[in-house]
Amino acid sequence: MTREVLLTNDDGIDAAGIRALSDALSAEYDVTVVAPATNQSGVGGNRSWWETTVEYTERDLGYAVEGTPADCVAVAEVALELDPDVVVSGCNHGPNIGAHVLGQSGTVGAAMEAAFLGTPAIAVSLYDRGNLPVPPTVSHDDFALAGRVATDLVARVDDDGRLPFGADVLNVNVPAADDEAAADPTYRVTEPARGFDVIEFHPGTDAAGDGGETENGAADGDAASGTAGSGDPGGDASGFGERRGEMGMELRDRFWREFLRGDVADDPGSDRRATVEGEVSVSPLSSSRSVAGDRVGETFDVTGETLDVVRGTGDLAGE
Repeated sequence: MTREVLLTNDDGIDAAGIRALSDALSAEYDVTVVAPATNQSGVGGNRSWWETTVEYTERDLGYAVEGTPADCVAVAEVALELDPDVVVSGCNHGPNIGAHVLGQSGTVGAAMEAAFLGTPAIAVSLYDRGNLPVPPTVSHDDFALAGRVATDLVARVDDDGRLPFGADVLNVNVPAADDEAAADPTYRVTEPARGFDVIEFHPGTDAAGDGGETENGAADGDAASGTAGSGDPGGDASGFGERRGEMGMELRDRFWREFLRGDVADDPGSDRRATVEGEVSVSPLSSSRSVAGDRVGETFDVTGETLDVVRGTGDLAGE
């Protein structure tokens, strides 16, 4: 029996990435595309609710939905009555790495929506080490490796609808096809990187790295130095070297500045480290996000001096 694949994305139904994945997956599987009519990048798992009417039309590639990526998954199940074996979301134009990004990504948001509805899902994103963080333009051929990776991972969904590693969602980041590592890529099981803070950028200055302060009070020039032309791999192309407006303040994510440099202190198991090294990063994710573990169901008393549950008693440990 041919495996049924629902393909969606957040860059929109006309994006190069979804068309490349459609071609690759269709060679092996029965693929239905249900994707946003317009670019929905950065909407996370947002859904349309209550009085909002979600409209959709049929296009040459599939169905275009006037809504979010998560809407697309719901429309596919409810309005189109599809029952896919697996949902593939992507291929995103740019990486989706870091724990703080997961809730912001429409690509991952669609995959999570599928998991909530009981269907295993794979989110696939492209990164290009020569054009970080997001390539200015992409073509169908840039996604050649992403297509192969998506096809291979769909094949790893077992007959009971389970993903590898016991995951509800696999968040996958794949190098562009012209990366030297793409010829014989290393697949690495990763966790989303957690190193994250924010740079305060004051308008009228030339770049982050001019001695401003970060959110935690550290000198910006100490940890995020490098203006355009001073050796920062991003330079003006990254946006870090641009002169900004004269009013207000911008908050910039230091995570990406470190990623741009390719010099990160992450352990080998982080998704950011894997992408810096040109690997295929595969992060198994849970849709529940619960950390209660075997303490689920225990009761506790909030009047104690600490919030440590005494196992088996339901009482809080006092001092």
